[in-house]
Amino acid sequence: MVVNSFALLVPASMILVLAAGIRINAGYDYNGYAPIAAAPIKLRSSEREQKQDFSKIPGVPGVDYPLYHEVPHTSFSCKNVPAHPGIYANVETGCQAYHVCHDGREGEQGASFLCTNGTIFNQAEFNCDWWYNVKCEEAPSLYRLNADPLTNPYAPKPKPEEELLHQPELVRYH
Repeated sequence: MVVNSFALLVPASMILVLAAGIRINAGYDYNGYAPIAAAPIKLRSSEREQKQDFSKIPGVPGVDYPLYHEVPHTSFSCKNVPAHPGIYANVETGCQAYHVCHDGREGEQGASFLCTNGTIFNQAEFNCDWWYNVKCEEAPSLYRLNADPLTNPYAPKPKPEEELLHQPELVRYH
């Protein structure tokens, strides 16, 4: 009987160790590599961030519509909404921010998002819309739309083959 055996020779620095399900780099480093560029790459100095042009958005920023550049922390909580999963306007931000409440992995406020400048979250339509088309103060009364699987965009929808299984049988008359 002949047994063929072979050894694979690799530098120890290239061996990855798997410990407790975590991949650990066992000392591989890049010190022996020469840089590709002959000199450090100089990036252009960061130009001042240009002021945003609001002239194309009807209304006065900060008066007619909110003007956040990031979602502020508010008292909104996914614990106080009627359905999970769901998507909810945050009235404390003038509805520019909205939250997706699901299973809690994103924290008490859920996954938070901002509508672009000039738009706010339309709770009736589940999307961002021009500020003049939305009555933000009505959003909490529309939170209940998340409980309806037909209107809630995050509610699981039946697959076409499942819909066929739940159809009433047709009676044919001859």
